[in-house]
Amino acid sequence: MNSSQKISLEAIPLICEGIDLKGLNITPEEGFILSRLDGELRVRHLVMATGLALEQALKLIEGLVEKGIIILHEPKPKKTPELKKEKAKSPAKALINLKEIPKGEGFRELVKQLREVIDKVDYFQLLGVSREASISEVKKAYFRYSKVFHPDRYYRKIDPEFRRELQDIFKRINIAYQVLVDKERREEYIKQLAERGVEGAVEELKIEVIKKVHSGPKLKLGLGEDKEKAKEEKLKRMFEKIKSSPLQEQFQKAERLYELAMDEVKKKNFKSARMNLKLAIQVNPAGEKKYKAELERIDRLEQESQAEVFFEEGQAAESAGEYQKASRFYSEAIKISPENPKYIFRQAQIMIKYLNSFEKGRGLLIMLIEKDSKQAEYYYLLGMAYKGLGQKRASEVQFEKALELDPKHKEAQKELKALKRA
Repeated sequence: MNSSQKISLEAIPLICEGIDLKGLNITPEEGFILSRLDGELRVRHLVMATGLALEQALKLIEGLVEKGIIILHEPKPKKTPELKKEKAKSPAKALINLKEIPKGEGFRELVKQLREVIDKVDYFQLLGVSREASISEVKKAYFRYSKVFHPDRYYRKIDPEFRRELQDIFKRINIAYQVLVDKERREEYIKQLAERGVEGAVEELKIEVIKKVHSGPKLKLGLGEDKEKAKEEKLKRMFEKIKSSPLQEQFQKAERLYELAMDEVKKKNFKSARMNLKLAIQVNPAGEKKYKAELERIDRLEQESQAEVFFEEGQAAESAGEYQKASRFYSEAIKISPENPKYIFRQAQIMIKYLNSFEKGRGLLIMLIEKDSKQAEYYYLLGMAYKGLGQKRASEVQFEKALELDPKHKEAQKELKALKRA
């Protein structure tokens, strides 16, 4: 019988109490598995979190069980008779009619009612999209809900308790969005809906979507409050033994850690990737230059990821008509990624169209054109900036350049025609 037949994917691996890891012969791969255990993670999600092949991960888990380091807990399935009704509903029906949002106390009552049922509806119902909805449709639904339930929309207008209620709702809306715009996560979520119902699926997926470290049950593992730090220290102690092994063995184990780090980077688990690379440096100091270069690359990738978050927040604020706020988010994105033309153009566009900051918008567009002079939209928007500044001739020149690049640019045609009539 192979490993996949022995171990249930629904089991929860738990580290046995009183285990002295120092005295055990633990491989780097087994140490990596142990570093992921938090008392709540199931085997199926442990496999996903490590990026290992299923058979390889199960073999490592089986080895840890045989060594007496971990046990496998089989949780009893929850009885949820009401949720079976939810599974039968294949077409998604919008939970809220966004066209009829009440105000004042009526809105408070709506939020209260929504909090009572939000755990009993699936993500498709929450966003009002079908299971076959395109990514574009999901994004549009998310932005519509952001206009209504984003807590910052009511800054200083609501009491702290009501703000927390809004934050709870928006957090769930945001999680729903993250799951449904990702093809793999959406498929996994639909699978969990079929297997466990609405509440079960939410519980199963929250680990990988929120990326949060769960406290889990207290197992007297010596992890204390700072669990992540304790795990890292534990792994460092294990790898002290490896330093005395032959050079070739050190190199192979370090490269395995490097490969694991690259897998984590693909999943945007930057913290885990850093930990693996730092351990690789400890195991094989000769490869320090290579591993440090990857650490620097990860820093850049994480910054780019943060910039994209700011940009998406700016889009949401812009969709909600909050242009000053959108401009602030775009500005934060540009601070992190000052060469990104997408961020710069969106900032210039909102400054010229909505904030009347024609001079600042003009400066941004000139910077874009210096790097790429083949975009008709840049010249059109620059023409609008000059128009706002009252420079008619300069405006005409930019509209003409836009039409040279795109003769069918309707907005440029319209503006140029209006200027020549004036």
